[in-house]
Amino acid sequence: MKNFPFKPASFALGQTGRREMLRAGAAFGAAFTVALNFGLPTTALAQGAYPNRAIKIVVPYSAGTGSDVLARTIAQSITEKTGHTLIIENREGGGSLIGTLAVAKAPADGYTILIAANPMVIVPSQSTKPPYDPVKDFMPITKVAVIPLVLAVSPSLKINSIKELIAYAKANPAKLSYGSSGPGTISQQEMELFKQAVGIEILEIPYKSTAQAMTDLIGGQLPLFPVVVPLVSQHLQSGRAKGLAVFDMQRSQLLPDVPALSEEVSVPGYAPTPVWYGFVAPANTPPQIIATLNGLINNAMSAPDVKARLVILGAQQLMVGSEQFAADIKSEYDKAGALAKKLGTAK
Repeated sequence: MKNFPFKPASFALGQTGRREMLRAGAAFGAAFTVALNFGLPTTALAQGAYPNRAIKIVVPYSAGTGSDVLARTIAQSITEKTGHTLIIENREGGGSLIGTLAVAKAPADGYTILIAANPMVIVPSQSTKPPYDPVKDFMPITKVAVIPLVLAVSPSLKINSIKELIAYAKANPAKLSYGSSGPGTISQQEMELFKQAVGIEILEIPYKSTAQAMTDLIGGQLPLFPVVVPLVSQHLQSGRAKGLAVFDMQRSQLLPDVPALSEEVSVPGYAPTPVWYGFVAPANTPPQIIATLNGLINNAMSAPDVKARLVILGAQQLMVGSEQFAADIKSEYDKAGALAKKLGTAK
């Protein structure tokens, strides 16, 4: 090894220099830990290999929502496992539009990512001039969890299965109604697709709040309401509402006695779409960065505390990679666009 041409005394640092050196060392240590954990080349770290500073997760909803809780839980797990910092930024508004658009326009360097859900795909499908393209403007990282909808019915409605519902609706077209969260929402989309698939007519009643729809369902003023499992499970268990089917290919762990829709009906070309959660980065983010983020997130998902939080949220864990997630986004965007055109909801 060559000797370096400086004397030890000439390398003395002041307090400011020591602090900067400690910060650099901490950042290098975090990046080195990530590299070791996920098989990344450690030789490139001195040249600023990713990640060497904090990663921001944009949540396009307010604090306390399902997306927010999940993002914070995963971020905390990654920090505990690797020592690397992740920060959460809530940018709610426009039904997820504001936060989603901010990430679409962010630098494609892996330091700003989005926790996405169905509205990322549905919102632009409701516009004739979409503010962004969910297929072209993002690089999918991984889909991590789903929370299925359950078709809840009022106890006053003497229907106890999907087959009975279909038979009644066909014999009495447009005499039943269902509650939704409004045009372009997952509750409207899934119910309308279900109606098309089985050939029935049920009128939509848009609600401004899920709480009001639940009140009307329990009170007998609203016959049907497709709603996420955690928001109705206690009412189903108490008998104040009935669950006909879960909009998914399998039963929910929170509602093991309620059949999946796929158990009740089989229609070629129709598959229910649950509420999903995943992470995406801006378009043109390098593949190696996407792979690193995928590893960080999926490793965090294996932590016991993260799994416990998913149970509380009523979510089912997934391990969907970037390529399959990209295919899912395109399929859902096409489906949402076709439905918006048919219903005339695109503006």
